[in-house]
Amino acid sequence: MSDEREEVLDAMDWLLNRFENDDDVAYAEVGGIYQEKTDLVVTEDGPRENTAFTETGVCLRVFANGSADYRYSSSIDEESLEDVADRAVRSGEVLAQDDPAQFDAYTTHRAVHGGWANERIDAREKDAKVDAVVDGLEPADDLDLRHVWANYADAHVEASWGSTTGSTVQTTTDRAQVTLVLDLEDGPKLERHAGSTRGAKFLDTLPEFFDGALADARELADATAAESPTGERTVALSPEAAAQLFHFVSHYLETDHGYMGLSPYSVGDEIGPDDLTIEDGVRAGSWAALAYDAELRPTTPVQLVEDGEVTRLLHNTATAAEEETYPAGNAVPSLGFEQAPRIHARHLEVAPGDADPKQLRESADVYVERFGTPWLRDEFERVQRTGVMPASVLYAKDIDRKTVDRPDRGCAELPVAEGYRLEDGERAGRVDNVAVDYDPDTVSDITDIGTTRATVTGVCEKHKSQLPWAVSAPGVRLRATLKERN
Repeated sequence: MSDEREEVLDAMDWLLNRFENDDDVAYAEVGGIYQEKTDLVVTEDGPRENTAFTETGVCLRVFANGSADYRYSSSIDEESLEDVADRAVRSGEVLAQDDPAQFDAYTTHRAVHGGWANERIDAREKDAKVDAVVDGLEPADDLDLRHVWANYADAHVEASWGSTTGSTVQTTTDRAQVTLVLDLEDGPKLERHAGSTRGAKFLDTLPEFFDGALADARELADATAAESPTGERTVALSPEAAAQLFHFVSHYLETDHGYMGLSPYSVGDEIGPDDLTIEDGVRAGSWAALAYDAELRPTTPVQLVEDGEVTRLLHNTATAAEEETYPAGNAVPSLGFEQAPRIHARHLEVAPGDADPKQLRESADVYVERFGTPWLRDEFERVQRTGVMPASVLYAKDIDRKTVDRPDRGCAELPVAEGYRLEDGERAGRVDNVAVDYDPDTVSDITDIGTTRATVTGVCEKHKSQLPWAVSAPGVRLRATLKERN
């Protein structure tokens, strides 16, 4: 074992001993993190900002004085550890949370998970990763582009976790991703993301990823701008656009979102057609896969929607205890571990229906290939989603107590980033500057679900935490209101 790995483990043990001997601490989790990372950027001018480096640190979540606090430190000398521990314990008094934070004091886990990579991502040299991105972008020379930007990042992560109740978990994750932006001179900006936890195997998939993105860019560039229809219309969503829609909806199934008074949905609500079924699972090798969550709990599938009805919400241990149910490993660690873990979906699986792609487009007015970033209509919801939140989930109730009714909760504009006008089911020009008006009944307006599924990945920000997400979904057809983009 390398010296850096030993130092991380020693720091983790030191913190656990520190918390076990502190009468103010009811419970604590500590993680020792060792990472081999690569980060590189390629633009139209070629490679730049290419680095490969090792990063070590400790993260901790402490329950004290009625609340929970999360901290990360890359400084692991004893003086720095004492300082970060003291700050974590004292923060509960400052927060003055009404409802005491809860934790799992009874379940003990001892496990090792070696990840899903046959070959570690850091087994490939940095130059090979640069070449993979450069080679993927080379065929873009025929496109008229304002700007090209591709960011490749990966991390081989070895994490050792311990808690003051005796849980110990060791995990290995090889997470790699690429984010691509192609800004067309005469057309929209195309954005793509791909990610995996399959290690070096991910690099072998990059040619297909770039080929698909460039083909979509050429189709957008060749399409003439058409009149953008507005008002109530029949809209067909590609599997990719439908996946983005269901990812957006899943935020309203996060229990802490409901605690803040922001979710229009509850267990038992009919939110979609009878053939809509959504499960949150952990697909081996998925970009959002993890064997154990940040609370050291094994990850298990969750049936969120069945036959159009909400059957379960997403929980961590605190909200599960509050709602008298069981957590399924949905306390998702933030990428890099600098920010607190959050309740979040991992890999949503939306069951296919029986409509083929041609049927979905028949008599539809618009075909949406991809959505852009949703714009939330309620200002309070926008602020709360992007603002900092304590690591104590029940603090969300304190926020709800201080606010008034919000009629626009759960309402948003979903901008059409890549879409086409349809005539007789065929593309008849590109639509620009239009958005789908989303409200809590939008999913109920789905009339058909397709047979063919696609998987979309990305990174979602929740209270400053960067969370990986993935959705496998079929295309859908729905009635929706289209409007000019805000």
